[in-house]
Amino acid sequence: MISRQGMDELYWGRDHEDVNDWAEHLTTVVEVRNFNDDKLFKIAKLNLRGRTKEWFKKLNPPPSDWTILRIVIVQKFGDVDADEICVKLDAIKKEPREGVEKYFERLDKLFQRGRISDVEHRRRFLVRFRPELKKLCVVKTYIDIEELVIITTEIERVLGDLGETPYDPFREEKDEDVTGESSTDK
Repeated sequence: MISRQGMDELYWGRDHEDVNDWAEHLTTVVEVRNFNDDKLFKIAKLNLRGRTKEWFKKLNPPPSDWTILRIVIVQKFGDVDADEICVKLDAIKKEPREGVEKYFERLDKLFQRGRISDVEHRRRFLVRFRPELKKLCVVKTYIDIEELVIITTEIERVLGDLGETPYDPFREEKDEDVTGESSTDK
């Protein structure tokens, strides 16, 4: 009996998924199990989900083997232009009451898909933070993104404990009087 471990690598075609990794994983598993290309093709078709499954159904003519399927699926869902990912990153807005970790999770899916550099990764992560929080984090610019998320999450928690409830690390600091004018406008 063949174990399904490794054979159920589903591919949905989502932004954070890498079609090349998916195809390489399936190819490796099939090679280890000594399956032929026909079996690999059938397994790949079975593992398409969501929009990739719908896309596959509409192909005319449909691919007849793994080699052709791999080529067309990589062309359709392959590496995304880093500029396109940066536009998507710029469009992400912090949700109300969203903490640092949740905000990072949403950004990280695009970071992975776009192969964004570590420096750009950190810069884009911090861009919407309050100025005082940015200053605290910029001091350690040599750290990796995971450590940066941990540090900003801890700062968020501590400042929340100090009385800013709910603490919003993204809020713009403006002192407004009753008329709605900020103190810097006067």
